[in-house]
Amino acid sequence: MKILFINLPYYGHVIPTIGLVQELIKKGCAVTYLLPFSWEEKIAESGAEFAGYDNHKQLSKQMKNAYAVAEGMIEQYDFVIYEQFFFLGKHLAEKYKKPVARIFTAPATNETLMQEYIASKGPMSVFKHKWIAKAFTKNIAKGIPMKTDNWLDEIIFNPPELNLVYTLREYQPYEAEFPEAQYKFLGPSIYDRKGEPLDFAKGQNPVVYISLGTVVEGAEAFFQKCIEAFGDEAVDVVISAGENFDLRKRLPANIHIYRFVPQLEVLKMADVFVTHGGMNSVSEALVSGTPMVVIPFASDQPVNARCVEKLGVGKRLEYSQASKETLKETVMSVLCDADIKNNLAKVREIIGQAPGNSGGAQMIIDYYESRK
Repeated sequence: MKILFINLPYYGHVIPTIGLVQELIKKGCAVTYLLPFSWEEKIAESGAEFAGYDNHKQLSKQMKNAYAVAEGMIEQYDFVIYEQFFFLGKHLAEKYKKPVARIFTAPATNETLMQEYIASKGPMSVFKHKWIAKAFTKNIAKGIPMKTDNWLDEIIFNPPELNLVYTLREYQPYEAEFPEAQYKFLGPSIYDRKGEPLDFAKGQNPVVYISLGTVVEGAEAFFQKCIEAFGDEAVDVVISAGENFDLRKRLPANIHIYRFVPQLEVLKMADVFVTHGGMNSVSEALVSGTPMVVIPFASDQPVNARCVEKLGVGKRLEYSQASKETLKETVMSVLCDADIKNNLAKVREIIGQAPGNSGGAQMIIDYYESRK
């Protein structure tokens, strides 16, 4: 089976799918992965064939470029996989009579959840104005007969028969609204990202790991609060600061700051993870069994914070309330919470029983065979 995999150039949308591609190839499929040209090296590492399109800062132009290239090559493939926001994927597959599957690298989206994303302060918030959503759709899908005139409605109300979701059903918000026959929950997909060599080894004190992802306004001020909160405590603090901190500052002996760290390696030794609540970070903490303090900012992060609380594997702290006193109090309470540790153990058991990328690859093959 020859598969065309269409994705958009966002780290958290691509990296979880690498394992799926590798499993499909192991099972005898030939996979071509369509992404902007800057991703060629990473895709080559997966064993897939690479096909490229021109990248652009504007999402609408990314989508148009991806669609144009995909349409020019789709007839030579047997199956199409597309990511959650590439709303043209199902139409393209149906136009050329190809079976199709959709990938969610975050929780699957329904109308309620989409409204929560739009209500956040993230990039989706602009679409709270329906006329903007419709203009965005018209710009991309000009000349393409769509089921609706709003790309968000296309995502929500026109799902394909097979949807693969990279989380647990127990994690999924509003899980009852996603039919089991149509939505398959694979569990987290973890890819070992490399960071700076880590000159830190765990000692006798608990380890608090802090990371807010790559782009967070006010991150340096937040990290300064963390230094003040924990600088005189019997804990070792590892901060992944990205470009958001002046590493020349003098620090207390128990504070260790890096640009980037090998996150999975750090999570294995961490006793608490202070995170912005990005899906990749939450998934890695669940797999590692690391309790969380989630400080959400925007996009899917508030939803993820709620899911962490729902599973009982951490606590939520609003950024506006994150003084050095509340930071210390919340982190120390999570450190001492036996229920959180027990709940994490249960979640890890469920993850161990989830289909994973191998199961997801087999579902795609079985679905293709059933459509012959």
